[in-house]
Amino acid sequence: MSEFKNGRKIYLQKDVLTSAKERINMIFDKYDRVVCSVSGGKDSTVLFDLAYNIAMERDKKIVLFFLDQEAEYESTITLMRKLMKKPNIEKAWYQVPIKMTNSTSYQEDMLHAWEDGAEWVREKEDDSIHSADAPNRFYPFLEWYESLQNTAFLIGLRAEESLNRYGAVTSHPGLPNIPWCSKGKGETIKFYPIYDWTFEDIWTYIGKFNVPYNKAYDWMWVSGHGISSLRVSNLVHEKSFRCLTDLQKFEPENYDRLVKRLDGVRSAAKYGKEQFIYNNKKLPKKFKDWKEYRDYLLDNIPISLDKKERFKKRFETKSESIAVLKQQVKQLLLNDYENSIPVVERDDNDSLLKWKGIL
Repeated sequence: MSEFKNGRKIYLQKDVLTSAKERINMIFDKYDRVVCSVSGGKDSTVLFDLAYNIAMERDKKIVLFFLDQEAEYESTITLMRKLMKKPNIEKAWYQVPIKMTNSTSYQEDMLHAWEDGAEWVREKEDDSIHSADAPNRFYPFLEWYESLQNTAFLIGLRAEESLNRYGAVTSHPGLPNIPWCSKGKGETIKFYPIYDWTFEDIWTYIGKFNVPYNKAYDWMWVSGHGISSLRVSNLVHEKSFRCLTDLQKFEPENYDRLVKRLDGVRSAAKYGKEQFIYNNKKLPKKFKDWKEYRDYLLDNIPISLDKKERFKKRFETKSESIAVLKQQVKQLLLNDYENSIPVVERDDNDSLLKWKGIL
């Protein structure tokens, strides 16, 4: 296994599975009540399996938290129904009104998930939580939920998948001498017991222990999606919407309901893999450079003036290197005015070498 010190990976004489179990047992030693956040993705699924097995060994309950964003894979819902039926589970399946960004459309740029009076993608679960006096945006909702817990909150964050994010959330550990945790809202401490696991560790664990997982990964893989794009999130998220191009093949009924529910889904499904419509990989021939392309998009995309101003002010704080300009183009193409995929300053020539040095 390994751990991170001063931004570098240090290898130790212990495997990651043993270490994860030790960490989770330590958490159960300290806390009577433990919450595990599960999205339906591979990392949180593995973390839940580890924590659930230890809870069963210790004859303890574990809280299974899932914030349902309505525009989910049917495979995600199938998995969550299965996990929620396990014994010793305190269910926290939230299906409450919440606004999600819609990266597939400029006109309807928000999904008002579980909006009263709307024709939802599917009906709510009978045993889910249908209302809450909580903020109606994703991250504020999570912070609200954390503030109610005052306990341990387990999250399947891995440093390999997002080293920047891991460094940000653990720069000020929530407890002394435990670098794999951070302070949550209220008295809650967020823990990352599998932070040092690799992609291979995750799938080895799933295969070796026959862990139920989201079958959307199977059809993503057979459809040719690369390892870095194997992501399970809501279907109109900035980082996952390209999977709409295959959704109609593997979950046709879900696709039909989503098209009826939300503007832009059909277009994203048809053009999500095209070079220019949702993609910043190649500069269109009519533009001399990425700056000209970015400025053209900023002037011409059909969004409100206040959103354009948000883009402009944010862009003014960044350099105009090719790497930065390309990221800004991507934000404009996806109407990411909320900066959900932040622009990262980096050197165009040696960024790969820098990452190799860190990892």
